[in-house]
Amino acid sequence: MKEFDLDSLSREMPYKMPEHFMDEMTERVISQISRERKRHSEHRLYAWFAGAASVAAVAVLLLHPFGGSLNVPDYDSISQCASIDEVFQNMSSDELGLYSMMTNYYGD
Repeated sequence: MKEFDLDSLSREMPYKMPEHFMDEMTERVISQISRERKRHSEHRLYAWFAGAASVAAVAVLLLHPFGGSLNVPDYDSISQCASIDEVFQNMSSDELGLYSMMTNYYGD
């Protein structure tokens, strides 16, 4: 194996550094850190909103009364009414709310 003579190597730097490289280095590092902190805080805010939306969705699913059913009047009870006003008078507030939502969705 061939020996390598370290004394034969040049003591000069193999590259040259720009004159104000180290002066600008501090400013660049600080600006990069501030950009990363801003991006990190944006991600944290997004994660917080996503978590809050997930908790709200679970709360709605757990607290919504799935077992309850609305008593929608059947054809016989409607046909016994003399007018449409009587039908609305016989409806509960839940049924009227459902009717209101349906008419807003489907139009009159």
